[in-house]
Amino acid sequence: MSGDEAFAAQVREDYTQAELSTRERAIADFTVKVTRMPEACSPADLDRLRAEGLSDDDLLSLSEIVAYQNMSTRLFESLATIEKPR
Repeated sequence: MSGDEAFAAQVREDYTQAELSTRERAIADFTVKVTRMPEACSPADLDRLRAEGLSDDDLLSLSEIVAYQNMSTRLFESLATIEKPR
């Protein structure tokens, strides 16, 4: 990656304000959409990523990474709500 901590912080805080390439922006937009509104995803979302040079294998990998991260986050958040025995 870039090693630029200020850039990384900007992406974490609000990626829409970061200086991303069109490819990076398309990936970030897709990731957020899958996370927040998966039912709203359509073939047009994949077409946008293909237009940025992602292959079908890349799309599968991206989807798997996003799904795994979302699943892990939800699992850990749900487990954090479990009260520990005293």
